[in-house]
Amino acid sequence: MAVRKLRYVNSFKDRHGVMRHYFRRGEMKAIPLPPIVGSKLFNDEYAECLELYGPKAAPGDRSSRSEGTLGWVIAKYRAPDNPLWTKLSEGTQYVYGRVFDWLDENYGRGLLSSLEERHVRKMRTLLKDRATFADRVVDKVGMLWNFAKEHLDMDRLGPSPSREVASIHTGQKSHPAWPPELMTAIEKHKNPRIVRAYFLLRYTGQRRSDVVTMDKPRFDGTAIQVIQEKTGTPVWIPAHKRLRDHLNATGIPGEYLLESSWGTPYRATSLTNMIIIACTDLGFPGYSPHGLRHSAGSALAEAGCSVHEIMSILGHLTEREANDYVRQANRKVMALAGIGKWEAKNGDAGL
Repeated sequence: MAVRKLRYVNSFKDRHGVMRHYFRRGEMKAIPLPPIVGSKLFNDEYAECLELYGPKAAPGDRSSRSEGTLGWVIAKYRAPDNPLWTKLSEGTQYVYGRVFDWLDENYGRGLLSSLEERHVRKMRTLLKDRATFADRVVDKVGMLWNFAKEHLDMDRLGPSPSREVASIHTGQKSHPAWPPELMTAIEKHKNPRIVRAYFLLRYTGQRRSDVVTMDKPRFDGTAIQVIQEKTGTPVWIPAHKRLRDHLNATGIPGEYLLESSWGTPYRATSLTNMIIIACTDLGFPGYSPHGLRHSAGSALAEAGCSVHEIMSILGHLTEREANDYVRQANRKVMALAGIGKWEAKNGDAGL
């Protein structure tokens, strides 16, 4: 069967006979992709590269918006004096910008205060064939709503109309949480850098792009400070006992908490591929660093943490994602209670 050549992807066999795949457009530095073409992880990474580094559409003509409208709030968020916007990476600004452009074009003239849950559900329905983009639209509505309340003196706004609008993605997350067997195996890995990466990802719950920037000045022995690259959110994370014990036992020889064999910090994509390959070698293909963020969120929820406690650690700007972890934990607790009641009522009768 012929394999369709993917745009901007260069593939070749290395000297060990292993296929390598890289995304490269123009003169940009090549970005390594996961090893299995067609897998969900590969497709997700490739789609992200296309979105961040692929051809950009010319921005539409934005007319001025009246104060209090959704378009006005978007313009305020994207203003050059708003650090929440200027601290975002160029790639993240592009991703957010596509969502903001769509919202501004379709709903920008309406008052933000008149936006209701039914309107947000309509947005999601209109975009049902573009599930990832639809979910981003819902998420950014919540983010803009909170921004308006916190920074634009619109504190009379009630709860965000997006908070109870479910994601279109209802099946397994694109980056599934790690099973206990994989976590046990990775802790025993012979490569100490893989083990260090695991402990930082697992017990801080941060994204790969934030783990690679953690350095000694941001770690005082009890907590790690992070300014999240994706959102610009400052996060203070008390170090879990298991993470403290690991760092104390292995030490921090260089400037960064996680360093390559050359003493330099990892690139986020390099960290991703190192972990993906390690998981595959251990017999667990399909798992990535971001799955450990889901594992951390689930663990916090199952420990009884509130939505806002989870948000303070993981750095979510809206309650929507954190609520997913709490709902899942509540289902687990209720399921255990339900089976317990069933067993107690029927005993060994087999009914």
